[in-house]
Amino acid sequence: MIAFLLITFFVLLALGVPIAMSLGLSAMGGILFLDGGSMVSVGQRMFEGMNSFALLAIPLYTFAGFTMSKGGISDRLMGFCYSIVGRFTGGLAHVNVLSSMIFAGISGSAVADTAGVSGMIMPQMVKKGYSKKLTVAVTAISSTIGIVIPPSIPMVVIAGILGISTGKLFLGGIIPGIMLGVAQMAVSYFLAKREGVPKEEGHFDMGEFLKYGWESLPALLMPIIIVGSITTGIVSPTEAGAIAVVYGLIAGGLIYKELKWADIKFAFCETVKTSAKIFLVIGSAKLFTVMLTTAGFDKWVANTMLGVSDNPTIILILILLIFFIVTMFMESIATLTLFMPIIYPIAMAVGIDPTVMSVLITVVIGIGLVTPPVGMCIYVACDLMEMRVGQVMKTLVPYLAATFVVLALLIAFPQLILLPTGLVR
Repeated sequence: MIAFLLITFFVLLALGVPIAMSLGLSAMGGILFLDGGSMVSVGQRMFEGMNSFALLAIPLYTFAGFTMSKGGISDRLMGFCYSIVGRFTGGLAHVNVLSSMIFAGISGSAVADTAGVSGMIMPQMVKKGYSKKLTVAVTAISSTIGIVIPPSIPMVVIAGILGISTGKLFLGGIIPGIMLGVAQMAVSYFLAKREGVPKEEGHFDMGEFLKYGWESLPALLMPIIIVGSITTGIVSPTEAGAIAVVYGLIAGGLIYKELKWADIKFAFCETVKTSAKIFLVIGSAKLFTVMLTTAGFDKWVANTMLGVSDNPTIILILILLIFFIVTMFMESIATLTLFMPIIYPIAMAVGIDPTVMSVLITVVIGIGLVTPPVGMCIYVACDLMEMRVGQVMKTLVPYLAATFVVLALLIAFPQLILLPTGLVR
């Protein structure tokens, strides 16, 4: 049955069938023709995969991100970031990265960051003398921080699948997200210097910093409110998503007064579309995973990996390698839903901390978002600049190398992930 499931899935995928349909159809074939099941069991198993209170956070954070991005924060956020790092060498590239780090605390989505806040600065970078290659590369790679710094949609999905604390995953992503941002700024500095991009005139201005800081305060407070309400035990991460929705509406509609009814309608429609796609993938992947598990695929993977070594670090590297390879070809949510239930028992058997593993997997998923053939962020950034992915990859390599350095440091020093999680009650 394992061969039937995998061959059917990859054939459908090669024919251009959407991944949710490829997973669902191949699993349905196994259930109906090989396992003797019925369409009733198909529906029940798909619903089981989607029926999670933790997953309710996905549409909430998505909607909050859309309302905040449409509610007037983008220009103010850019001004605030520019007042901090804009006058260093490679200033606008640094602004791109820093704005992604801040917006990461609002949307929880890398693709939303690419098309939203970071996408706004791309024309300015080209106008100031940055090459299109550098502009696209820094925009794509910086947006991957969006799924590491809380809130994070992939982390919500992982927590929902494994039944672990979403709050701990959120907190575990803070230091890695900051490390990724600093690493990307360091690379941007050297690349901008190599390209001879002129340095912005002037020096740090405290008055400008305070002005933009005050104007951006509602946006800057949002991540603090989300993480703070979770760490103090006042609300669950899902309930914090509801707070984020209300806060986004108040900030955009009453404070900035730029959020119109048309924007709210747009946010609703886009949230429904985005969430529906994610939940359909989750339900189909759950169905496919159940069939793989019934066929013994999980035992085969466990025996293969443990046959290589029982050292936790080596097993962790193997797990990350699997996700790195798979996310180059599969959508991240489908990969998580498909492989996390299989990988989790193996990790627990050798003593790998689930929070450490989950945060590292999220970082690896970010790499998958900027590597072809399914790197959504790199495709979105290239579309915005009307470039081909192949033209950008050489410039992207130093950023990927910096990401791997951060990943290696996190593997060597997992305390960087676990330190903030002690705050969770």
